[in-house]
Amino acid sequence: MDKAILLWLDGIAARSEAFNAFITVISDNPLIKGVPIAMIFSYLWFLPRPEQVEARLRLIALLAIGIVAIFLGRGTNMLFPYRIRPLYAEELELHLSATPDASGLAEWSSFPSDHAVFFGALVTCFFLINRWAGVVALIHALFIVAFVRVFLLLHYPSDILVGAVIGVVVALVLMRPMVALARLIGLDAFAERWPQVFHPLLFAVLFLLASMFDSARALVSYFARLLF
Repeated sequence: MDKAILLWLDGIAARSEAFNAFITVISDNPLIKGVPIAMIFSYLWFLPRPEQVEARLRLIALLAIGIVAIFLGRGTNMLFPYRIRPLYAEELELHLSATPDASGLAEWSSFPSDHAVFFGALVTCFFLINRWAGVVALIHALFIVAFVRVFLLLHYPSDILVGAVIGVVVALVLMRPMVALARLIGLDAFAERWPQVFHPLLFAVLFLLASMFDSARALVSYFARLLF
């Protein structure tokens, strides 16, 4: 099934270099990939409703679940046997006229997709908070994340599917305890009493999530190289 889907997409890729180049440009553009998630979050945060406190606790839980999903995605990627990315699998005889910058991905296993784990968790959280927000997030994840990463041969379809399932399970398991933890710590009261402190911190966390912690990971890697 993986190969059949990749061959079908390869036929599309062979027809239009302009389309290939467009997909390559948006593949890792935070404005396209991450900012819509932050916008959906912000819309729900400021949406007036009777149960606003509970909704905001769930949104705070979403942030925590997103962080867990990022690390879990990387962790499961290292736990499963190594799987070469289709971009480097010469036996598939696939091609792209516009190749993404995947120079740092050759050593990372294709299975499962950490992007799928992350966005699968976020989409599920949005569904648990607001159905229509979940629908918008799902459409974004399917086309901007799943389709793009398979089209550019960064992942097999099964990598995306398994990663998404992991993300969904993580969100369903963690949502309730994370809400309880946020309420126990008093984050809702903190946001209400000290908005001038809470919202800048919220902005920083949203930025990190929208970029999948790329900037933070780059800093950690830099200092790790200095120290070790």
